[in-house]
Amino acid sequence: MAMDEQKTIELLQKKLFVSRQDTAFFKCIFNAIPDAVVFADLERRIVMVNPALENIFGYQEQELLGKKTEVIYSSKEEYEQQGRIRFHLKGKERLQPYEITYRKKDGTTFPSETIGTALRDDVGETFGFIGLIRDITDRKKAEDSLRELEIMYRTVANFTYDWETWTNLDSTFRYVSPSCKRITGYSEEQFMRHPELFREIILPEDRKVWDEHHHCAKEEYKLREVQFRIKRQDGTIGWIEHACQPIVGPKGKVLGFRSSNRDITERKKVEQDLRWALDEIKKYKERLEEESACLRKEINLVCNYERIIGSSNALQYVLFKIEQIAATDTSVLIFGETGTGKELIARAIYEHSLRKDRPMLTINCAALPTDLIESELFGHEKGAFTGAHTRKIGRFETANRGTLFLDEIGELSLEAQAKLLRILQGGELERLGSSSTTKVDVRIIAATNRNLEEDVRQGKFRMDLWYRLNVFPLTAPPLRERLDDIPQLLEYFIDKFSRKQGKVITSIGTTVLEALQQYGWPGNIRELENVIERAVITTNGSKLTLADVLHPSTVGKQLQFKTLAEMERNYLLEVLEETNWKVSGKNSASEILGLKRSTLRAKMDKLNIRKP
Repeated sequence: MAMDEQKTIELLQKKLFVSRQDTAFFKCIFNAIPDAVVFADLERRIVMVNPALENIFGYQEQELLGKKTEVIYSSKEEYEQQGRIRFHLKGKERLQPYEITYRKKDGTTFPSETIGTALRDDVGETFGFIGLIRDITDRKKAEDSLRELEIMYRTVANFTYDWETWTNLDSTFRYVSPSCKRITGYSEEQFMRHPELFREIILPEDRKVWDEHHHCAKEEYKLREVQFRIKRQDGTIGWIEHACQPIVGPKGKVLGFRSSNRDITERKKVEQDLRWALDEIKKYKERLEEESACLRKEINLVCNYERIIGSSNALQYVLFKIEQIAATDTSVLIFGETGTGKELIARAIYEHSLRKDRPMLTINCAALPTDLIESELFGHEKGAFTGAHTRKIGRFETANRGTLFLDEIGELSLEAQAKLLRILQGGELERLGSSSTTKVDVRIIAATNRNLEEDVRQGKFRMDLWYRLNVFPLTAPPLRERLDDIPQLLEYFIDKFSRKQGKVITSIGTTVLEALQQYGWPGNIRELENVIERAVITTNGSKLTLADVLHPSTVGKQLQFKTLAEMERNYLLEVLEETNWKVSGKNSASEILGLKRSTLRAKMDKLNIRKP
C-alpha cells in the first residue's frame, strides 16, 4: 500500500472516532458483529473491514485496505450496479436491504443480503460509505429447497384426482387444487376469494355433521374423516369423503389444515344399489323362510287321508265342481260341518290350479287369538305392539302369487274382515304398525262350518265380504249323506293304521260294517278315522272288531230335519230372494205364496226376516 493511501485511510478512520475511548468502544462492537462490515471512501476504496468479513471472504484486512471494493464483487456488472446504489445513497440515509453476489478470495461466489448507508461529517458532508453484508447461502438453499418442494407439491396436488386444499387457521384457503372444478363445478379462484363457499355448497341436512367435524378438528389436532353431500354448480348432488389433518411447523406450531376431498358419488350409488339388493335379498330370505316354515308345517300336518276317497253321488258332485273351478283364480267358499274334509277339498282345488307351483298356505282363523290373527295374516312392523320385537311378513305376502286357505273364516274379527276385503278388492295390504301398502296377488280359498248368511244378518260378518267370498260356493257333504263311501273309507283306514301298528288285518266282522253304516257320525270322517284307529289297536288277530259300541244314533237323523219355523223361514227367504224382495204386486212373493201382503209382512217380522 502506498504512503499516500495509508495517510488517507488513517485520516478517514480519525473522522470516524472522536477519541481513543470512542475508538476502543467502536472496535469492540465492530469486531463482534457476525455479519461482514466494510467501510469505503468516496472513491470506493476500502478503509476498514471487521473480522467477520475476513472469515467470510478469506482475506486479511491488510490485503483489502486501500483497494477498491470491486475486488469482492462477483462481476464488474454487479460492481457497477453497486456504484449506482452508492450514488443514490448521497440523497438518502440508507436503502432497504438488497441481494447481490460477492466473490471470495478463492474465487467462489455467494449470495448476500446487503444494506448500506452514507457517512457524513459534522457539517453533513458525505465522506464515505458503510455496508453490512450477510451471507445468505444457507437461506437461499433452504428457500430453493422449499420452492422445489412447493413446485413438487403443487405439481402433484394440481394433477391429483382428489380435490386438495390447504386451509389457514382463520378458515381462509392458502391453496385449492384445480380438481375442485371437476368435483364441484366451481373454480379454485372462487373458493380462494370466497372461502365460505365450501360450507354453502354442503346440503343443509349435512351441515350439522360438517360443523361438528370442523369444531372438533380445531379442538383436537389429529387426522379426521367425515362424509357429506354437496350441491354442485349444475344443481346435481354429489357425495364427498373429506379427510383432514393439521399442518405442523418446525417448532410444533399448527399452521393450518391439509384436506383431501374425494368424490364418492358413484361409490355411494353402488352402496345404495347393494343395500337395496341386500334388502331385497333379506325380503326374499324372510319370505322363503316363512314359506319353508309353512311348507314344513303343511308336510308335517297329519291329514285325515291322503286322497279323496269315495264314489257316492254326493262326493262325485263335489269333485265335478272342483274340476270346474280349479283352473281359475276365483275365490272359493267351502261350507261343511267339522270333520267333513273341507281342507282336503281346498287342497284338491289348489293341486289342479294354475298356481300349484307356488305354495298353498293354511291358517286356521279359529286357532289363533283375535289379537294375533291380523298379525298372522297381514304381518307387522317391529314395535307395532307389545312383543313385536322384529318385523314379520304375514301369510298374504308369503303366499304372493300362490294360494291362501283360510279355515274357519267366520271367526275373523270385523276389523280383520275389513282388511281382508281391501286385499280382495285392490290386492293391497298394510302391515300392522305401517302406513305403506304392499301389493299382493293371492287366491283365496275359505272354509267355514258356520251359517255365514245368518252371521251377516246378525252383523257378525260383513255383507260385502260375504259377497266377495261367496263367488263359487262348495259344500262338503257330511258322512251321513255318503254312507255308501264307508266301505272304501274303512278299507283305507284299516290299511293305514295296520301299517302304523305293525298288524295284519285281512277281514272285518260281519256286524262291523252294519254298525258303521247305521251310526249317525256327528263327527263325520274325523270321527270315523278315530273309531277305526282304536279298533285296529284293540283287535287281536286278523279280523277287525270295534272297540266302541256304536248304537244306531238319532243325532244324525235329527240333524237332517229342521223345525217348522226354520223350514218356513228358509222357504220365505228363497222366495223373497227369487223375487228380488218384491213383497206385493204381480210376480211378487205374496202372489207366489198365496198370502196377503199384510200376512207375509207379519210372518217376516215374526221370523226376523230383513231385506239385506
